[in-house]
Amino acid sequence: METYPVSCNKDCGGGCPLIAYSEKGRVVRIKNNPLGAPRLKGCKRGLQAMQMDQHPQRLTKPLIRLENRPRSFRDVESAASDFREADWEEALDLAASRMKSFKDKYGCQSLIDLSSGGACRGKMHNNSSLTSRFLTLWGGALRTRGSYSSEAVSFVMPYMFGTKFTGSDAATLQYSNLIILWGYNAFDTRFGAEMVPRIKEARKRGVPVIVIDPRKTRTAEHLGSWWIPIRPGTDTALMAAVLYYLMRNDLIDHGFIDTYSYGFSELKAYVMGETDGIPKDPEWASRICAVPARDIEKLADLYGRTSPAALLPGLSLQRARGGEEAGRMPVALQLATGNIGIPGGSSGGAFWGKSPGIPCPSFPVPPHDDPTIPVYEWPDQILEKNIRGAYITGGNLVAQGSDIRKNIRAFQNLDLAIGHDFFLTPTMALCDIVFPPASFLEREDIVKPEGHFLLYSAKAAQAPEGVLTDYEIFSQISRRMGFEEAYTEGKTAADWIDCFLKQSAVGDQEAFKRDGIFMGENQERVAFSDFIANPSLSPLATPSGKIEIASRKYEELGFDGWPHYRGELPDDPDFPLMLITPHPLHGTHSQNANIEGFRLEEDRVLWMNPTDAGKRGVGKGTEVYIRSPQGEMKIPVLITDKIMAGTVSLNEGLWPVLSADGTLDSGGSANMLSSTEPTLPSRGARTHTIFVQVSL
Repeated sequence: METYPVSCNKDCGGGCPLIAYSEKGRVVRIKNNPLGAPRLKGCKRGLQAMQMDQHPQRLTKPLIRLENRPRSFRDVESAASDFREADWEEALDLAASRMKSFKDKYGCQSLIDLSSGGACRGKMHNNSSLTSRFLTLWGGALRTRGSYSSEAVSFVMPYMFGTKFTGSDAATLQYSNLIILWGYNAFDTRFGAEMVPRIKEARKRGVPVIVIDPRKTRTAEHLGSWWIPIRPGTDTALMAAVLYYLMRNDLIDHGFIDTYSYGFSELKAYVMGETDGIPKDPEWASRICAVPARDIEKLADLYGRTSPAALLPGLSLQRARGGEEAGRMPVALQLATGNIGIPGGSSGGAFWGKSPGIPCPSFPVPPHDDPTIPVYEWPDQILEKNIRGAYITGGNLVAQGSDIRKNIRAFQNLDLAIGHDFFLTPTMALCDIVFPPASFLEREDIVKPEGHFLLYSAKAAQAPEGVLTDYEIFSQISRRMGFEEAYTEGKTAADWIDCFLKQSAVGDQEAFKRDGIFMGENQERVAFSDFIANPSLSPLATPSGKIEIASRKYEELGFDGWPHYRGELPDDPDFPLMLITPHPLHGTHSQNANIEGFRLEEDRVLWMNPTDAGKRGVGKGTEVYIRSPQGEMKIPVLITDKIMAGTVSLNEGLWPVLSADGTLDSGGSANMLSSTEPTLPSRGARTHTIFVQVSL
């Protein structure tokens, strides 16, 4: 049996050193790499990856849509009959021919690049980079900008800090005396392989770990010492009330605020009610977020009297209407308590962004000036701007994007859709040509995880006969269209990887390939520590050189310069409940949702509080209808006090199974109910501001 260091390059936020055990070109087992750092533990996403490679439904030959089959979708099983298998030469020739004809008829920028995060951490095999280079050399395309995951907070961090790098290394949690996981379900959602072990260690030494979340998650059960249920999208109101308590009880660090920030007095005036006549006290916040005022005071007092404190806000906070403010207000709290730039504290910003990683080049994309659209609004843009083509590598946006019915209509507007994926996903089912690529176990790569290290992922298995990597597919189509040399520069993927390593900080490349990991020298980096140590010598890249709690540039967008509550509560009696759509434990978004073991039973039921169920006559094991203005589904219900009253929960990532008229989903796909209306000004996702009704 042979062993290989590997690492999945999925967009789960992990990046874990693993060992694959192979026999005759087939991976038979995957385990954690004993040579990796002891706290870097893989999860089932990577540990059972060979199940995807060896699944009987995996595509091994290209698919071509039958000429008499229109682009429609009910479910992936029935969609299979719309395609025929083709040999690679035929499919590659057809793709090149169709793209040439499309370019002549519509122009390049009538085709949209909808490639996504299926493989986003590879330095070589990166869906976005591979596709972007190909389309740039083809002549250009319409591009998407932003992120489904983090657009609101990514948008606002530069206004406050002048940079997107606002996180500290997980090892710095060993110095924390309080950890607040605010909407961050660390146990299920990977923000680096080291985070959960570090939080566990803190808990064992007696550090309070507070979990603020509408659900009692595994994180609250296994890592937390206090669970605070909160109404979705109201986190900024609770934070404002915490800040109010700190101000009223003189628990803020005035010297720290004066030295390191600009505009805090404007936020103070808002919080104290001087701006609008409404003090943001615990009673005010309690009416909005449904957290008792006494619990708000208890939280604020503990927070204000404990240092250093790490406030770690999850991405769920900012995927709501007004999510930009949920990205800004934690920074104000950490500033007010003097917790920024010190070991054991945090910036309050996007902590998963960490700091700049190990220097290592990536697959290069030539400069271009193609137009862009917000990724969250891609179906609206297709329908409104009459976009006629799409190229999709490693993405399943029909299921993973908001408003599935609108997504299907958008694809039906296209004259050409080409995709790459391992399975006939809902998105691939709406394409004209589907190419099956090799998986991460079947190719070599360098992987950039969350943390100050690099991973080497060897080729541990042979791809099915004839199956190509994404890079080889693009190279072959490029050859047929006359720009293969420009695309490949005469290099194989292995050649590119060798070039990247020669220009990287990795010294002993043979040891890197043997052990699978290269650790950076400093594993305890603290964001903005240089600025805090000497603000005059290390000013921030903001207009004031300081942390901008009130931003004049942000005001130019039409919003108050300081963080403020802009959430929305249900006000339509037809849709009185709020729906949240958390990430599953074992799945990465909609990847492998068709494979048993990548989803748990809890992913296939609607969580509902006993109070809400009783009002509707819903009993144990009942199937219910849940509807929003966007759509309706039928799904079993789980009655549990692990979800707060007024809120229901359905894990995201399942594939839709639609009724004959396309109006009802029985597959449990949460985006049947979500909207493409974004939060402003970032134009990011607001998928935790969904109002629904549940009935029998």
